This record gives sequence, C-alpha cells and structure tokens, in this order.
Amino acid sequence: MVNYQVLAQAYYKLLNHLDWQDEVLISGIREGLNKFLSNAYLKQHPSSCKYHKSQWVSPEALKQLNQGNHTDLVFEHMVPKKKYIQEPCEHLAASRRLTEEKIVELLETYWHIATITKQQDKLLSRSSMPDDWDGINVLSRYEIAGIQLVNNPYFTS
Repeated sequence: MVNYQVLAQAYYKLLNHLDWQDEVLISGIREGLNKFLSNAYLKQHPSSCKYHKSQWVSPEALKQLNQGNHTDLVFEHMVPKKKYIQEPCEHLAASRRLTEEKIVELLETYWHIATITKQQDKLLSRSSMPDDWDGINVLSRYEIAGIQLVNNPYFTS
C-alpha cells in the first residue's frame, strides 16, 4: 500500500517553501522537482529493486523479474505524473492554494506505477492520457497500446 499521506506531507513541505516568483530558483531546481515524488515514493518501500515497487507489471516484464533480469525494464507512471499531479500541485503552490488534502487526492487518483519492457514503453503515448479518457480508467494508455498488466506479486504494502 502506498502511504499517500507521507508523500503528500513531504511534497507539500517542499512546494510551499519555494519562492515561485524566482525564475532562476525554479529553473535551477526543476529536475529535482520533476523527480521528487518518484524518489520519495521509492524511499517508502524497503525492497532494493525499484521494479518490485510498482503496483502493476506486464507478463513480459514479470518473466524477466522472475529470472532476475532487470535489463530493458521501465518503471512507468501509468497516468503521466507531470500533467496530472506535478503541474496542478505546482500551480496551486505558486498561488498559495495548495493543501496536503489536494495532494493526497491527486495521488490517490493518479499515482499508479507499472513495470514494463522498454519495447512496450515505446508503444505508449508519452505525456497524456487518450483524448477520450474518462478520468478513471488508469489502464487506458495500456489498453490502446495492447499492453496487458497484472498485479505485481513483488509489490508489498
């Protein structure tokens, strides 16, 4: 189980301590902002293999994991993190309207991780969900690409 409250508290603390008007500051820490949630999430789970920390896995990727082969695997955000979590949170933080509750809501709705092969990753739309996405089915991009996902047996709560 993902502890969304712990992630939200840390992310809230980070975003609300920034001077969003300072373009040099924001530009300088952009890469860290982009990676913050993923790194904080990985820290929450004790397994040393990040591919064991995804809730979902493709059968092809699982076969590789079972063989101890981690080459050509991708730790992938099923719903693009930047568009559906990061950008809304940063916008709200810049206008001083961000709350921990809003971050938890976005994480609970959109934070879904899959382990897939690099070949499968090339089949996915990169930065957004399908135009006709219902806002609920997190498997939409995978279904369109013909990628099957199953619960990751290595993922522990």
